[in-house]
Amino acid sequence: MDQLKEHPQIVELLDTLDKNGLMKEKNEVQSLVSYIGGMEETLTGMLGELQDMRREINLIHNNTLRSKCHTLVEKTESKIRQGFSAVKKMKDNLIQSAGNAVRAFREKGRDAIAESVRAMKIPEALDKLSSMFGKLSKDMAQDTRKLSAMQTELQGAKGHLKNMGLLFMGKAAKEAEHSKSDKGVLSRLSRLFEKAQKGFASLEQKAMDTADKLRVSRVKSSVKENLSDIGRRRKQKKEQSAASRPLPKKKTAQHRRWGRLASRTRKNQIYQKRGKKI
Repeated sequence: MDQLKEHPQIVELLDTLDKNGLMKEKNEVQSLVSYIGGMEETLTGMLGELQDMRREINLIHNNTLRSKCHTLVEKTESKIRQGFSAVKKMKDNLIQSAGNAVRAFREKGRDAIAESVRAMKIPEALDKLSSMFGKLSKDMAQDTRKLSAMQTELQGAKGHLKNMGLLFMGKAAKEAEHSKSDKGVLSRLSRLFEKAQKGFASLEQKAMDTADKLRVSRVKSSVKENLSDIGRRRKQKKEQSAASRPLPKKKTAQHRRWGRLASRTRKNQIYQKRGKKI
């Protein structure tokens, strides 16, 4: 399984975004790369366990039960393969988009690569994955219920064999042993189905959470950019207003002498009123 985060085009895209200060765009790409890596790991584990379980199902003695279990396992494997198909498609699209984004940067610059990342619509891609895994999780829950019904049916058959044992001790004992063995296989298969259902549900939730987080980040970034733009315009307006205001005239020596004379005149007027003179 190739590591997407180590792919040359992904590495180059992330490096270019980082060097140009496009941290929001870099975070979006990294979030998708990380989710795809986790999705591959989860699906690979599920498929491995299912293949091991298939070998156990071959040991079921009851032909009808064995056939039903094989059908359910094949349906589950199909669901996992569907997940892998989505992984491959998304990886291929992301690698191609990464190459296009870097080429856009070389030809048109920083704004072009930022626009290329936005055009990837990463939150929307995660929404689609979340919806797909949500459906797979619900389907697995239905199959788990079917398996539970089969276990109940087998338990009833076991009780019937106990009654038969009064008449056919030898045959009933052998059938009871087979029934016990089959029941054990069904129990393990049921646990595996429950685990698969939780695995799909986990992938659904992670995709949803990641998409929501990226949307919140976009809104915060947009608000921050708007506030910064408003502040910049206010500063420019203030500077333009200051530049258009006439500069105050410098006082000459003549102005200073007139000022002193005017001050003495005012003082004389005050003292004259009081009957004094300077």
